[in-house]
Amino acid sequence: MPRLTARGGIFLVVGVGLLALSYAVERPELLPAGAIAVAAPLVGLLVVASTRPNVVVSRRFEPSVAVQDEVVRVTTTVAGRSRSAEWVERVPMPPGFAGPGRLADVRLTRPAQFGYRYWPERRGLVEVGPLLIEDRDPFALAVRVTDTRTVTPQLVLPSVMPLPVGPVPAPVSVTGTRSARSRTRSDDDVVTREYRDGDALRRVHWRVTARQGELMVRQDEPQAGPRSRIIIDTQRSGYPDTSGRSALSSSMFEWAVRFAASVAVHLDERGYAVDLATPAPGPVDAPHADGPAGAALGELALLELGADDPHRELSATGGTLPVVVVAARPDAATVSWMLGHRTSSSAAAPALAVLVDDDPALLLPATTVSATARRDDDAASETAAQAFARAGWIVARVPPSATPAEAWHALAGVKLDALGASATREPTTVVRDA
Repeated sequence: MPRLTARGGIFLVVGVGLLALSYAVERPELLPAGAIAVAAPLVGLLVVASTRPNVVVSRRFEPSVAVQDEVVRVTTTVAGRSRSAEWVERVPMPPGFAGPGRLADVRLTRPAQFGYRYWPERRGLVEVGPLLIEDRDPFALAVRVTDTRTVTPQLVLPSVMPLPVGPVPAPVSVTGTRSARSRTRSDDDVVTREYRDGDALRRVHWRVTARQGELMVRQDEPQAGPRSRIIIDTQRSGYPDTSGRSALSSSMFEWAVRFAASVAVHLDERGYAVDLATPAPGPVDAPHADGPAGAALGELALLELGADDPHRELSATGGTLPVVVVAARPDAATVSWMLGHRTSSSAAAPALAVLVDDDPALLLPATTVSATARRDDDAASETAAQAFARAGWIVARVPPSATPAEAWHALAGVKLDALGASATREPTTVVRDA
């Protein structure tokens, strides 16, 4: 809807004042000036009302799949018909928009393009757009803001940090340790087809989609091989920094997601297929990201804190299955559910638990306690760390200020100083029956 700008409003007020003054003081020479001052903004309204843009907007992202807090380059193409105007585009980062910038004349045979950069601050399936076109008359007395209503979704993955060789050894099969070459598949090896109604969103191949300009889904199936499991607590009560807050957000939970993403990529690069498990059902139809641990990263991108629902049933495990738990302060029922993922058949595989704690003095080396250790404390009063340790797990408690690499070091028995500048390996503490 066209409206007057501040300048146009001033013109209108001054014009009406001049008209009134000319009659009040009987000075007819003021009438032309007043009439022009009143007519100018009204003409401006007519001009912008008669030149409404009729455009089609498309966007190209580089990279097509974004990573939290990393730069994304956006190229927006505007086709159709529009006069030269200013543009503003909504983006998922403060202050919430990109621009303003100048949009050149758009003709049917001459689309206009402009580009900008943004840094997505939150993970998930975000929307870029819509594009707002601010069309003004030549004297900027009236403006019409046209909402093009076209938004483009983009998958934003949690940030990933490379991890050093840690407490999980490389898998060994009948043919020996898997090599990186045997696990790496290029985009050209993936068979894709056009998206059809009913196709799962997790099958969308985002890089090919960006290249083709239309939704493409993958037809390849994941290859069988040694598996690992990452368990992340999604219960709201397990993160104390959500207490008393209406928003379902938690800095401790976001740290847990980033750490789980780093571990997923690390395990995938070492040769493991990665399964993600949560106490409550995870996101439905999560998109499948490209590259290492694509399925797990796509699910982690959409993972949110939820209510304390009944725990989902344990999935069957077989063989030596490394298990990594990421949580803050899980309750006894959640700890029991997590411990159930380590069966007798996988007792020889590493079982690791990282508990993020708001104590800034942490960054302790990992500790283990044998499964036969004597229980001197009441089981009901056991902390999560004690429960995991008594079950024979390697446990590390870390503050949210720690990096994923520091937490991974702690699991390997490496103690870091407060600045993370140096690291020394300390022997793992083992407590046995007296």
